[in-house]
Order: sequence, then structure tokens, then C-alpha cells
Amino acid sequence: MTSMSNDAVRTITPDQELCVLKLILSLRNLCDIEASEKLRTSVRKALLRSESDHDASIEVEGAVRRARKVESKLDGSYDRARERKRLKREEERARAYRYVDAEAESGDDSEGTDEEQEVVS
Repeated sequence: MTSMSNDAVRTITPDQELCVLKLILSLRNLCDIEASEKLRTSVRKALLRSESDHDASIEVEGAVRRARKVESKLDGSYDRARERKRLKREEERARAYRYVDAEAESGDDSEGTDEEQEVVS
């Protein structure tokens, strides 16, 4: 009897199931049949090979995450997100430079060196 329970097909939540189906359709709509088949296959393997529903759910979530990255690269949202992150880093860097320049203009350098000398002594 225990071997039968190991051969049972696991289930995932209805939300995950819907997400997988939408993602497969989206990948096919973006003309990447290979990626949609890869997702379908990995979900099927996860459902067949997992020890529990929880393990299957975790494996399916990983497959969905990988497929979403492929989808985002195909639809251009991946590049837009990378560009937003790059611009944000540049803005933060410029803000830090302005702050350092303002501190250097307004502060005395001798105070910092006295403190450093006390720590070294």
C-alpha cells in the first residue's frame, strides 16, 4: 500500500494551476513554444516525482519563476526593469557625491584627523 501512495500524483493550489496555464499561454503568444513546453514538462515532473503536495508546490513555484524570467525577457519588461535599476543606482551615486562634496566644503578636515590619531594612539 505504501508504494501506491508514492506513485500518486501530487496536486498544487488552484491559483498555481491558473498561473501555470496563463504563463504557458503567454509564452506561446510570445512565440516561445519551447519555453512553454519546458514549463509544462517541469510542472508535470514536479507533480509526479514529489514526495508531498508541499514539495510539488515548491518545485512548481521554482519552474514558474524561471518561466516568468523568460517571459519578461521576451516582452521587454526585463530590460525596462534593468534600466530603471541602473538609473536608480546612478541617481543614488550622484546624490552620494553631492553629499560628500557638500560635507567637504562645509566641514573641517582637522577634526577627523585628530579623532583618527586618538584611535591609533
